[in-house]
Amino acid sequence: MIAECEGIGKIMKVGVVYKYDSLGLARKVSAFLEERGIEVEQFHLPSSELEKYDFIVSVGGDGTILQILQDIETCPPIFGINRGRIGILTHAEPENFKERLEKVLDGKVKTEKFMRLDCFVNDERIHTALNEIAILTSEPARLIGMKIFVNEVEIEDMRADGMLFSTPIGSTAYALSTGGPIVDPYLPSILITPIAPFKLGWKPWIVNRKSRIRIELHPERKALAVADGQKTKEVFPGDKIEVVESKYPAIFFESPVNRIGRIADRLKKIS
Repeated sequence: MIAECEGIGKIMKVGVVYKYDSLGLARKVSAFLEERGIEVEQFHLPSSELEKYDFIVSVGGDGTILQILQDIETCPPIFGINRGRIGILTHAEPENFKERLEKVLDGKVKTEKFMRLDCFVNDERIHTALNEIAILTSEPARLIGMKIFVNEVEIEDMRADGMLFSTPIGSTAYALSTGGPIVDPYLPSILITPIAPFKLGWKPWIVNRKSRIRIELHPERKALAVADGQKTKEVFPGDKIEVVESKYPAIFFESPVNRIGRIADRLKKIS
């Protein structure tokens, strides 16, 4: 049997990516797909080779999906089986993955796109992130100063441990722990939130997704640009640092439950 899925055509080849303690479940997933005539390859570590597959099954938590997205630009649809603590980005649990994956193979599940962010330094793209680009102090317990410009309008000039530039999906990640709002995952926007700001009465900003955001570091020290907690690069005073919407969105199969409802349910687990 060769399955078809709306929006991606015939499913011939699937990449199964698993985290270190989930090999047994990954083998069960692979066997389930192979029984349906689909070619399967397993990946313990994500690879750019995954771009060549019809879709990707992630066996892990949200962190596994973030790792996958660090290694691919053009994103095949992702189906997540939760083996982590929260699983906001996932679609199934180990006990029900067959039922939900069967619907994907039968073409009953649509796909949807979520924005990612690119970070450019001196006009070179250094990072792409689903959750956030973080500009962080490079020296623990020492603040960095920075000015933030949105479409060349200065909106902030402050000292802090850092600044987060988050997607709506990312509003429930690092930004949530800094006191930022939870943003509807379908709201076309970018969230700007300081980390431990040395400023009374600070407020986060939510700007249009098409905004061009520029960060200008104060001259006293360098910083770190971090994508989804996965990849880090040093940036320096005088560098031209920009954050913009990426032309490479993340693609997921639709959640089996309302995404806002899923976010609310999952966040109860950490309250």
